[in-house]
Formats: sequence, structure tokens, C-alpha cells
Amino acid sequence: MNLLLVSVQLKDDIGVLYVERTVNAVSIPVVTASITLTRWVKKTYKTYIDNIHAQEENRKLREETFNLRTRLLLKRSLNYENRHLRDLLALKRKLERPGLAASVIGNASFSGMNLVLIDRGERDGVKKNMAVISETGLVGRVWKAFSHQSQVQLLSDPASGYSVRIEGAPSAGLLSGEGDIRIGSIRYFPNNEAVKQGARVITTGGDGICPAGVEAGEIISAVPTDSFFQNIKVAFSAPLSNLEHVLVLRSNVSRPDTGEKGSGK
Repeated sequence: MNLLLVSVQLKDDIGVLYVERTVNAVSIPVVTASITLTRWVKKTYKTYIDNIHAQEENRKLREETFNLRTRLLLKRSLNYENRHLRDLLALKRKLERPGLAASVIGNASFSGMNLVLIDRGERDGVKKNMAVISETGLVGRVWKAFSHQSQVQLLSDPASGYSVRIEGAPSAGLLSGEGDIRIGSIRYFPNNEAVKQGARVITTGGDGICPAGVEAGEIISAVPTDSFFQNIKVAFSAPLSNLEHVLVLRSNVSRPDTGEKGSGK
């Protein structure tokens, strides 16, 4: 016991107890490691918290960006819709005909017929054979009217037929569809009349369905044939594959007494 007490009190050459030196040699690395670990934990935790805050800020920024884009798209959509409706109203005033604005709500084609569905029907005053137009030109006619909706036969339907004239030519012909949503043809137009590519095709009102003065298309080509009539191709004015808003002309036109025959089958 005395020997132990004596060994504990032994000092080195500079007066430091051997026990103290031994304890320091063991404890200092442990303390240093502990401090280093504590600092690393604090730094890691701070980085973790910063990342959480950054992720939250990024989420809020993404939400704000999404909301801004949504509002911008909605504004553009409303501006686009308002522009179309203004154009329809201007066309209605130009034609001086009572009309009813309608939205195209679906494709109703069946059995080879080119039909679309609009959100207006008999309760709104829509009747069979009323002409349907867009702000760019003739769309077709009401095929069937139901209580709240109606089917519209497009100008592209092979069974359609509208009396038209070609800009710069005196005669009239019959514009019919060929099943192609973009292109139709004019029948019964004389071989001896010059037809220019790009000339406008305008309704005459002679079919008893569409009033005179509605643009229907533009001449793509006109080729004389061995018969009395030319083979004429027409690009439709109205975007029949992308209709959104149309105008239903409420009252049918009276067929003028010209002897001209047109069909709106």
C-alpha cells in the first residue's frame, strides 16, 4: 500500500506526476475525439435543417410557379375565347341575322357522317337545317336538334351541299364534302369559266340553308374535264377539325327565285 502511494506521487524531471501524464495521455485523445464528433454532429444537423428549409422553399417556389403558369394559361385561354366570341359577334352583325353562340362539346360522327355536337338545342330555339358558321367561315348545318344539344353536319360530309360562287366568276356551283376534314369540291361549275387558284368561295344563299356572303373556302385547283364541268378542289375556311365556338343562324333563308338548285341534304 505504501509502495502504491509512493508510486502515485512520483514525478518526472520537470515536476509532472507520472499519473497525471498517463491520465492526460489517455483522456486528451478521447476529449478531442468527443469535441470533433460533437462539432460534426452539430454541422450535420445544421446542414440537415438547412436542407429541409431549402426543400420547403423549393416546394413553395414550385407551387407559386405552377399557380402563376396556371393563371397565365387561364388568362390566355379566356383572351382566346373572348377573341373568338367577338369575331362571331362581328360576323353576326355583318350578316344581319339573328344567331346563337354555341360551344362544340364533342365529335358525334357515325356511319361515315362528319358530325359534331354543340351545347344548344331545341329549348334554345335551334332547329334542323339551321346554318352553322364560325368566325372564319361556313361550318355546316344542324342535322338533328335535341332538347339541350344538337348534332351539326359538317361541310366536309359527303352528303352536304351548298350553293356557292367563286370570286371573279359569274356562275354558281355546289360545294360538297368528300369526307376530308380540310378539302371539298365544287360540282356543276362550267368548263368555260376561268377560275383562279386562291380565289375565295362565297355562299350565294341559293340552297335555302346558308345566307349569302359567308366565306366557305379557297380554291386549291380547277381542272377542266371532258364533261361540261370543271374538277374544282376547295380548302375549307373554317377549322373543322378544331372547332370550339360556333354561331347557329336561327332563321332559314328564303330561296331566291333564280332557277338555281342547291342541296343541303
